[in-house]
Amino acid sequence: ERAAHALTGGSATMDLTLDNSVGKFCPSPAPPAGPPTLLRGALVPNDASEPGKYTRRDVLIADGVLKRVAPGGTLSLDVDCPPGTVEEDCSERMLVPGFVNGHTHSVEHWARGLIKPLPLEMWVLQLIRHEPRGEEGWAGPESWIKTPAAAIAVSAMHCGVEALLSGTTAIMDHLLCRDIKDVEAAVFAYRALGIRAYIAPMLGDDLEPYVNYVPLARDAQGRNEVICGPAGPAPGCPDCGGLCSHGAFRTEKGERDPAKTEANLALWREAAEKFHDPKNGISIVVGPVTAYSASTELLQGAAEIRKEFGLCGHIHLLETRAQALMARQFLPSGSAVKHLRDTGFLQVPGTTCGHCVWLDDEEIAIMAECDATAVHNPFSNLRLGSGVAPLNKYARGGMNVCLGADGACSSDGQDMLEVAKLANILPCIATPEYRDWPTAHYTALVLGAANGYKGMLLEGKPGQIGKGGVLEEGALADLSSWDLTALSMLPRTDPLSLLVQGSRTQAPGAGSALDCAWVNGVRVVKGGSPVNVDVAALREVLRAAQGTYRDPAITDPSTHDKTTRAETEYRAAMDLDPAGATGTRPAYEWPEHCVLYPASQN
Repeated sequence: ERAAHALTGGSATMDLTLDNSVGKFCPSPAPPAGPPTLLRGALVPNDASEPGKYTRRDVLIADGVLKRVAPGGTLSLDVDCPPGTVEEDCSERMLVPGFVNGHTHSVEHWARGLIKPLPLEMWVLQLIRHEPRGEEGWAGPESWIKTPAAAIAVSAMHCGVEALLSGTTAIMDHLLCRDIKDVEAAVFAYRALGIRAYIAPMLGDDLEPYVNYVPLARDAQGRNEVICGPAGPAPGCPDCGGLCSHGAFRTEKGERDPAKTEANLALWREAAEKFHDPKNGISIVVGPVTAYSASTELLQGAAEIRKEFGLCGHIHLLETRAQALMARQFLPSGSAVKHLRDTGFLQVPGTTCGHCVWLDDEEIAIMAECDATAVHNPFSNLRLGSGVAPLNKYARGGMNVCLGADGACSSDGQDMLEVAKLANILPCIATPEYRDWPTAHYTALVLGAANGYKGMLLEGKPGQIGKGGVLEEGALADLSSWDLTALSMLPRTDPLSLLVQGSRTQAPGAGSALDCAWVNGVRVVKGGSPVNVDVAALREVLRAAQGTYRDPAITDPSTHDKTTRAETEYRAAMDLDPAGATGTRPAYEWPEHCVLYPASQN
C-alpha cells in the first residue's frame, strides 16, 4: 500500500512503498538559523565541582555559538548584541548544556516492546529476525531486499524526536545498513530534525552472518564426541543441536568473507565522501559491529579510513560476560581491548565504545592510554542481564565515560533524562562509601554532556569545529532551557537534581519541563515541541506502518531452527546446561561486582 507522508512540516516527504527497496526522498533542507537570541537572566548551574550552586546569566546565541555569556542583566541589547537580536526573558528558565546520546540503534524502534526477556546473544538474533528488514519483517523472507530505505528514515526520526525531547542535542546512531541508501535515509531524517547526528554504519564481515555472536561451548569437542563418536561429526551422524553442519557444536571462530570486507570498507568510504559534514551537523562514523564479527583486516582498514577522513569510530565492546569469553576464544591476545589497539582502531582519536561492562584492570589502563571513551548504557545493560559498568573504577583509571540510551528495543526508549537518573543511582549500590556517590550535577554536566562531546571530538582542540557540552563563551550553541514553573520542577529545591532525579510528569496543565533546545545555534525545540517535525504525522506513519500488534512469544528462540541451535550452544557455553557437560573445560576468571551472582562460576 502506497503512503507518502509529510513529516517535516511540508518541507520533505517520504515514500513508504513496500515494493520499493530504495525509498525516495525530497532533499531535506537544514532548518533555518533564525535571528540572534539573547537569553536574559537564565539560571545556569555552576561547574559540577560545585553541586547546588547556580548563577544568573545573560547568554547571547549567534553564529552557531554562545557569543557572550555574562552576569545576568549586564548585556545591552543595543551595544552588545548584533542588529535584529531577539531578547527573551529567562528568569523562570534553567539553561543546561545539551546531552549526548552516545550509543543507540535507531532501527530498533520498530521492534521495541516486542522481544521477551533474553540475554544479549539471544536477544540480538530475535531483533535481526523481527525488524522491518528481517526474515519476519515487512515483506517476509524478501524483507532485506524489499523493505524501503524510508523505514530507516522513519525510525531515525522517531529516535531523534524522543532524544531531542529529553534535552539531547547530539546522537550516535550505530546503524545496521544494507547499502548507501540506508545511510542516506538516516541522514535525511536527522538533518530535517536538526539534531547533531553521528551516523555509524554498523558492519561486519562474517562469512556466515551472526555465527560469531555466540561464544563456543568450552566442552564442544566432548559434546560432539559423545553423540557422534571419537571421529566427530560426519554425514549421517545424529544431530548434536549445534550451529555447524551436521548439527555439530562449533569448535572455532567462524571465517570472514573477504568480499564483505572490501564492500564494507567501500561503503564507509562512500558514506564519508557523500555525507560527512560536521560543520552542518552530520558526521559519518566508522562503526564495526564488534571485535568478533569484524575481522582483523576489516578493523585495520577501518582505522585507515578514519585517519584519511578524520572520522570518529564506534564499536560494541565487552558488553556481556559472554563477549568476554568470546574474546578469550576468538582473539589472538585474548582481549577485545588489546585487539582493537593492536589493529590500530582504538587509538585513532574519537573512538567511542558501547557498554564496556567487563573490562579488567589492564584493559581499563589501555582505554585510558588510547583516550578512548566508554559509553555507559545502564538500561539495556540491566534489561539484557549484561551487568553494571563500574563507573567509579573507570573514572579512577582515567577513562572518559559518557552516557547512552542504546537501541529502543533494549532500553526501551531514548529519554536521556531516564538514562541520567539510572546512571546517577546505580553507583550507590557499588560502594558503602557514600562520599563517592555521584551527584546529579556530575551525572548531568559531566557524564551526560561534556564527556560525550569530548568523545565525539568536540572539546575545542585544534582542528575540531568547536567545543560542546559546556555553557561558556565561544562554545557551540548546543543547549536546552527548562521551565522552572513546570510541575516536575516544583517545589523549588535544587533544579538540576529535580531534572535528573525527579518525575517526568507530562499531563495537560502540568507544563512541559523542556521549553526550548538549540543545536548549532538553531532552535529545534520550542514550547516543548520539535520545531521541524509534524509529530501528529509521524504518529500516523508509525501507526499505519505496522497495523497489528505482535505477541512477544514469537521471539522465543524455540520458534526457529537457527535460534534454537544458537540457544543450545549459548547455554552450553555459559554453564546453563550442566546436565550436558562433558570432558575438560577451561576455567576463566572475570571481573567481579558487575552482576549479583559470582561472575567467575564455571
